[in-house]
Amino acid sequence: MQSVDLKQLEAITGDFENVLREIPGARREMHERVGAAVLSSVRAEIDASGINDASGHIKRYQEDYVGTGGGYAAVRAVKGQGPNGAADSPGAITNYLAKGHSIRRPTGNAAVRRKSRARKQYVDGYHFYDAARRDAERVAYSEAERYAKTIAGKLSD
Repeated sequence: MQSVDLKQLEAITGDFENVLREIPGARREMHERVGAAVLSSVRAEIDASGINDASGHIKRYQEDYVGTGGGYAAVRAVKGQGPNGAADSPGAITNYLAKGHSIRRPTGNAAVRRKSRARKQYVDGYHFYDAARRDAERVAYSEAERYAKTIAGKLSD
């Protein structure tokens, strides 16, 4: 009777689990490095996009975040409410600038009707998150390769 011997595979699996137990913070550190690099990329894209951010508010609204288990990194707007509630919170303002927004149409209840000056129905977004996504992928791949080399080095020991 023919069979496949899986003892080597079980040994490799055990070695891999031991390495991951030895370096539990390495994955979190990798995601922290990725988050910091992508945050600087987003802030650079905010400058390059043409937004008038001389005071730096929009750049300060962005923060990097690593998941509680250390399994992912993200760049997003800081949590918080603006003086007028959710409409001018950092997340809402970031969304308006990144993706654009519609323009309010006349209600028709004005005492004096006038022709609208609006030439289109929406404001174009600056798309700084989309522009930073290219750098994010490159950084993530390089950090993942570094993480894999660390694990491979521990496995070969």
